[in-house]
Amino acid sequence: MEWALIEAELMAAFELLPSNTVESDNGYRKDDFLDHINANELLLAMEELDGVIEDNPSPSKEFWHHLISASKLMGNIHLIKYESVLNAT
Repeated sequence: MEWALIEAELMAAFELLPSNTVESDNGYRKDDFLDHINANELLLAMEELDGVIEDNPSPSKEFWHHLISASKLMGNIHLIKYESVLNAT
């Protein structure tokens, strides 16, 4: 896998989140995302990001495009979910 490319896609998506993004145990937590990135746990980092929709409006289409790209680099993990969310926005 192209770890550096996956990490770049995840960081690009992360940087698109607004500063007022709500965090929760069931959704997204910034510190957990950064911990996963720093530990090279990229699947967990990606899943942390996608949890943002639990407590927030759906991020931009560009956000989902980055998650879709990361998913494809990881063997299409969660690809159908991300494409469905993108198509619903």
